Amino acid sequence: MNSEVVFSLGMVGALAPEIVRLYSIREDPTRFAWSWFYLIASVAFGGLGGLLALVMPATTYWGALYIGVSTPVLINSMTRKGRQLTRSEMRSSHSGPSPHPSAPKRYALVDSYLNGL
Repeated sequence: MNSEVVFSLGMVGALAPEIVRLYSIREDPTRFAWSWFYLIASVAFGGLGGLLALVMPATTYWGALYIGVSTPVLINSMTRKGRQLTRSEMRSSHSGPSPHPSAPKRYALVDSYLNGL
């Protein structure tokens, strides 16, 4: 199989969930904030998806596309879980009510990106 095609399919696969993420962020602008971080993270996921499609080794073009699609989902799941664990540790060390419990909380840039899917 042609390496350039495998890499390209891995990139396209990795960018597919990013398109869904950007659409969901657009649908709820009160909680999600768009920034250049999304573009940089999307390009990074595209490159990582292409690289993993080459390294894994994908035996079919469909396999290369699938590796790309699963790359951002896997990385985001691991990152989201790590951030949740960190927050729960921080909450247990700080006690007290939230100043505005009924107001919807706006996500930080990284959380906005991670919770977009």
